[in-house]
Amino acid sequence: MFVSETELLGHGRRRLREHCLRIAAAALRAVDPGELVRRRVVRDGDWLLVDGEKYELTNRRVWVVGAGKATIGMAAVLDELLGDRIADGAVVVKRGQGRQLRFIEVLEASHPVPDEDSLKGGERLLEIARRASADDLVLALVTGGSSSLAVVPAPGVSLTDKVATNRVLLSSGADIQSMNDVRKHISCIKGGRLGAACGCPIVNLTVSDVVGNHLDYVTDLTVADRSTFADAQAVCDAYSLWEQLPSTVSEWLRRADEAYETAKSLPNVQTLVVADPEMMCAAAAEEARRLGYEASVLTTDLQGEASDAGRWLVRELTASPAPSALIAGGENTVNLNGVRFGEVAGGPNQEAALTAAIEMDGAVRESCILCLDSDGTDGPTSAAGGLVDDLSAANAREREFDLAEALRQHRSADALTALGDLVVTGSTGTNVNDLKIALTSG
Repeated sequence: MFVSETELLGHGRRRLREHCLRIAAAALRAVDPGELVRRRVVRDGDWLLVDGEKYELTNRRVWVVGAGKATIGMAAVLDELLGDRIADGAVVVKRGQGRQLRFIEVLEASHPVPDEDSLKGGERLLEIARRASADDLVLALVTGGSSSLAVVPAPGVSLTDKVATNRVLLSSGADIQSMNDVRKHISCIKGGRLGAACGCPIVNLTVSDVVGNHLDYVTDLTVADRSTFADAQAVCDAYSLWEQLPSTVSEWLRRADEAYETAKSLPNVQTLVVADPEMMCAAAAEEARRLGYEASVLTTDLQGEASDAGRWLVRELTASPAPSALIAGGENTVNLNGVRFGEVAGGPNQEAALTAAIEMDGAVRESCILCLDSDGTDGPTSAAGGLVDDLSAANAREREFDLAEALRQHRSADALTALGDLVVTGSTGTNVNDLKIALTSG
């Protein structure tokens, strides 16, 4: 699971590092979407049972639509389970995740910034949704990453405008819900609009990467949305985005055409959240206890600036008895403070880990912290995060590498690579927010 495991375990606090990786591996196994769907979605002849709810398949067309970084495993299970009962289907996954299925088309697109394939994917999903009639059934697989992977811009907003808007949002320091309030209101597919195009019962199978599991942010393509144009405008005010956004986007949001407000009511929708951060963190704590630690889940909704999260985690670890394992889930952000998005090398988990390395310098007890994005891609990078210990800062000094300067320039990946502390997993197949594990020994 950890591509960089040999390097990560070749220095520093080797035993603590090994335990961090074992705990993380157990946590990720517990939230494998394909395996969880296999347990909770069952076919019994002409009936489909979804978490106890029954749907008759006789004389009924079944359509599959989906997008997200944790979608491919669920799609593979449905493809096998339903076979030629599927009238048509398509899912859009992150580039590199695709594999051929028999009855569901798998499309690849870009994340975290959309591209032409994202537009093709969004249009394909809308095309399928519009073919569904009242007596049909739509199975929707929408998980984190769908905002970039499937796009259909609002009238007058181009794909180029969408790309520019995404870059502005990702650089703003806004939390994911605030970013999505804006994204939904420059789209013809988000905010439940894909679901509104279906006109028939919808079953959502999803994986939550949103603090609080709010469904209109978890699976926003196919559930009713609470946010409004006014909310999107408030985000632009709060983060001073108006002048940074493309003029077409600013004008569209200010116009707030009620005809393009997001869907406020979608009847006949069942949503099953098959995996979420709570499940991941609980599994991490269980494995830590098995390894002999006093384990506790501090929170599953850790938010805010990544560096603040790194400092907080070290403070909590310092105040804990040994041997302790502290687990946290959530989603942190990074305010780039004028650094251009294309110049960034790293992501929130890498910045949190690097900050923790600085804070642990000279620690009295042996300590180790892993900060990991559960989908395997932290920010605009191919790395998942960082694994550091109380020796990492000294290691940096020996190499004459300035960790504080790397943080200021948002080049955390460069620093972690130089230290041998960059965590690389490849695509994990799941996406339930970030996982942070802090260990200290006696």
